[in-house]
Amino acid sequence: MQSQTQVTTISIKAKTSFIEGVIVSLLVLTVIAGITATAILTQKFGNVIVFQISGAIYVLAAALYIVHTLLKNEKIGKLATLTTFTAWVIQTAGLFIRGIESYQLGIFHPPWSNLYESLMFFPWLAVAVYMFIEKEFRTKVIGTFVIPIIAFLIIWGHKFNTDISPLVPALRSYWLYLHVLTSFIGYAGFTVAFGAAFAYLIKENEKVKVSPFHILGFFISLAVLIPLGYIVLNGAKDLKTMLLGAIFLGVLLLFIYFATYTLKFVAKYLPSKNLLSDVTLKAVAISFPIWTAAIILGGAWANEAWGSYWSWDPKENWALIVWLFFAAYIHGRTIGKWQGKTAAWIVVSGFIMLLICYFGVNLYFPGLHSYATE
Repeated sequence: MQSQTQVTTISIKAKTSFIEGVIVSLLVLTVIAGITATAILTQKFGNVIVFQISGAIYVLAAALYIVHTLLKNEKIGKLATLTTFTAWVIQTAGLFIRGIESYQLGIFHPPWSNLYESLMFFPWLAVAVYMFIEKEFRTKVIGTFVIPIIAFLIIWGHKFNTDISPLVPALRSYWLYLHVLTSFIGYAGFTVAFGAAFAYLIKENEKVKVSPFHILGFFISLAVLIPLGYIVLNGAKDLKTMLLGAIFLGVLLLFIYFATYTLKFVAKYLPSKNLLSDVTLKAVAISFPIWTAAIILGGAWANEAWGSYWSWDPKENWALIVWLFFAAYIHGRTIGKWQGKTAAWIVVSGFIMLLICYFGVNLYFPGLHSYATE
């Protein structure tokens, strides 16, 4: 009798959850449709303004996640999630608006054909993956490390050309929908994995004594990182800037290393190492096969466009390097050889390779993918 009652209770909860999900989905679609229709019909504001609004809201969400982590206040945590979801909904409307505007110009294409569009689309996917992870593992702390990256990317992305341009001949193919979409899902998932791995490393150092060397290294690397990053992202696209870019990545790795010690005061607010490790593994496990598919689809597209499955283009090479890093991570975790700190550092290093693949190649390495900077 008791068992039957439990089954009935679970059934009612599942039905209630389904109804709530349908209602929320309809409300979200209504809001997206409302924003999109208002923008298109009134022509008072376009996709760029909508993206800027979402970026500002992401900044607020990032601040709320940080406060939630430090204060462990559930109300602030719920507000952080709601704020992030609001920004994501507005960003979704921005993607729809940009697609419709490109259609009105007679040059319709999905909003991921150049660097600006990708910097709007990739964070959108990353937030979607993050919200799934947050709901799955019932922890909001990873948002402290992921959402600030999202906010930065969207705001920084507006330094590039925001105009809607016709697709270059190489992109006028149905492969654009398959290859590029899977690539960005991979980027998004690996970014979430990095946030969890970074949090794990901080938690790992919770009981380690922080020395003056760690604190000094943290502030020196940060002081070098900020101006160096500005030069790399805004400087001339020449050999000198490329060399500075390599130094920037080295300093970034040092900064992350020192930060895992210097920021240990937040370790007590983080979930267990096992949970953070599981989040990292799940994010990579979701992203890796999709990234693999992106490489295979890219090869098929390349063969159709240029007559060769693999041309050793800089983008192809770095995509393969990223694949090898995360393949090594999954292999090491599966056989039990690489666990804990070692596995987390492999994910961090893989993320550094991802940055080169995404930004470095687009900005500094001429090749078949150079159109991405247009």
